Amino acid sequence: MSHSAEPPYLANRFAPRRRQTRVVMVGDVAVGGDQPIRVQSMTTTFTKDAEATLEQIAALDAAGCEIIRVTVPTLRDAQALPEIRAGMAERGIKRPLVADIHFSPKLAMLAVEHVEKVRINPGNFTDSKRFAVREYSDLEYQEELERIEATFTPLVLRAKERGVSLRIGTNHGSLSDRIMNRYGDSPLGMVESALEFVRICERHDFHELILSMKASNTQVMIQAYRLLAARMAAEGMDYPFHLGVTEAGGGDDARIKSSIGIGGLLADGIGDTIRVSLTEDPVAEVPVGCRIAERGGPALSIVPEGPSGEEAAEFYSFERRTTRRLEQGPASAALGEQQSLRVELRLDRASELSEAQLVEVERLAGPEAGERRLEVVELGLEDPRDLEAACALRERLGAADLGVAVRASESLWSQAEVRERLAGFDRVELCRLSPERAAEVVEPFLAADEVTLLLCGEVEAEPAAAAARVVAVAEALVARGFERLLVTVTPGSAEGPLTTCWVRALASALDSAQLDLPLLLSALGGEDEIGLLRAATDLGASLVDGLGDAVRLLGTSPARAVDLGYGILQGGRRRTTKTEYISCPGCGRTLFELEPVTERIQAKTSHLKGVKIAVMGCIVNGPGEMADADFGYVGWKPGKVNLYVGKECVVRSVDEDEAPDRLVDLIKEHGRWCEPDPAARQPTALPTV
Repeated sequence: MSHSAEPPYLANRFAPRRRQTRVVMVGDVAVGGDQPIRVQSMTTTFTKDAEATLEQIAALDAAGCEIIRVTVPTLRDAQALPEIRAGMAERGIKRPLVADIHFSPKLAMLAVEHVEKVRINPGNFTDSKRFAVREYSDLEYQEELERIEATFTPLVLRAKERGVSLRIGTNHGSLSDRIMNRYGDSPLGMVESALEFVRICERHDFHELILSMKASNTQVMIQAYRLLAARMAAEGMDYPFHLGVTEAGGGDDARIKSSIGIGGLLADGIGDTIRVSLTEDPVAEVPVGCRIAERGGPALSIVPEGPSGEEAAEFYSFERRTTRRLEQGPASAALGEQQSLRVELRLDRASELSEAQLVEVERLAGPEAGERRLEVVELGLEDPRDLEAACALRERLGAADLGVAVRASESLWSQAEVRERLAGFDRVELCRLSPERAAEVVEPFLAADEVTLLLCGEVEAEPAAAAARVVAVAEALVARGFERLLVTVTPGSAEGPLTTCWVRALASALDSAQLDLPLLLSALGGEDEIGLLRAATDLGASLVDGLGDAVRLLGTSPARAVDLGYGILQGGRRRTTKTEYISCPGCGRTLFELEPVTERIQAKTSHLKGVKIAVMGCIVNGPGEMADADFGYVGWKPGKVNLYVGKECVVRSVDEDEAPDRLVDLIKEHGRWCEPDPAARQPTALPTV
């Protein structure tokens, strides 16, 4: 059960079903209810350049983007909307258009005449953000709410008259000072910021609303949406949700963060329309969004029904599950307790491994791998030839400072003399082990000093039944005096359900039995983008819930499996091993070319472990999102950039050509710089698909 006083956000986390919402029309596109998960994107052109904006709208339309958003930061942008609508009609483009508004109620009133939806940010629609500290009395706070209602009501009434929907879109980085001072920089603050505006709409009997809770931090983002779902249910509200991880960046890292945040929520049945934010051409966002929607949405229908139950989990803030420490050979392979989450690699049959594969494994575990090194390797054993090969490899791989694990087929481990030899490895997985058989075969492992046994649950079974079987085996082994146990859930097919429900059921069953056994999270990966999205979606919600002590990607080449493993851990905020970039996707507010500038900054700083760098095209979310960053690079005006340390602007109006080097100087001045290691292994690149 959640430790929070807040109500649960989901009736049954072991068998989630889609959250029931009303249907809200965005033009001709229905959002919510039983409608498909709608995929949308946003143009990056200056909206006032109607022709360029139309070209990008046409490209998004051709890519299958169902809802298209444009930014309206100035009067000239608002005045371009009629021309854009006329151009869309001439081209036969029937997609609904959304106007994105920050700071200006006046521009919102102009835009509502020409679009199917208006997005407003409650953090800056009528309020400002100066990071000011002030105590509000209850009377002063109520007066502020009355001021907001007076400013917001004209837009509500006009949207109601025209049949235009509104998105109340909270951003973690742009909560108002008023909200920050009362609720803090928290998911609760995000939720209350939105609900203040929802209540105004309801007082005017306006219900064509969609809500969002975006953040660059996947933990905060998921917690905020969960809390919003719980709060709305308590207040009898059923509005659909727009999901997104804001300022996700580009490349693999952005796709991983989006899959964890968006996919993790869809796995719980939360979310009705999504936007993947990439610092790339907006057309690239559409296929990524479609694949995440496919993985997180329909997969719910094939999760079997299971009994509801309590969990020792915190739904609305992060808390790592408490587990015992287990040794797996070298210290770098130890897991559980407060050890770093480990990255593992599963290989096929030991007798069929080539010399090139073994050299690759040694390289991945070597000093050139740095912080992102392989820590545990598992060898498959099907017959005596594999056992002989694994025994021959044990010393070689152990010398690479690796934990050496094996998984033995039932026909192999059932032989007593084989079990004696298996006890010499750091970890052993005994396939299809029953509670009765476990008590019989544990003797050689009891005598070994450090060997750990891995127990597996299967996705094919109902979650509670699969968990009960693993717990029964664990209890049988503990009763015989063996407690060096690790547990996992083996994923099913690529088209099968997410492992999330099975992992939750297993963790809950272990906790109920007072077994603090560590969890190994497994997911099916792949060499292409689809494999990346699948793995990050499957692991995302578990990591954000504080579950898991190690991860491994199956069906993936060694280098790719290690890179994705560390990328997913960093995207889920569970282990930081490289520079993190908080980078916006760009829009008509952007004051410099985001992609090339971001690439220049990455080329200079990508070796800085654990440093968070924000690259923001403008100040709309910049200073706020940079509260989570160490250093920030923000467009100030054309050709000029402001540089930040945390929330503080320390260098103003530096020339754009000089700004990346000045950022490096700033990092050095604050003691966060180190020189790059020319021998360090570079992460594998995402193939073009």
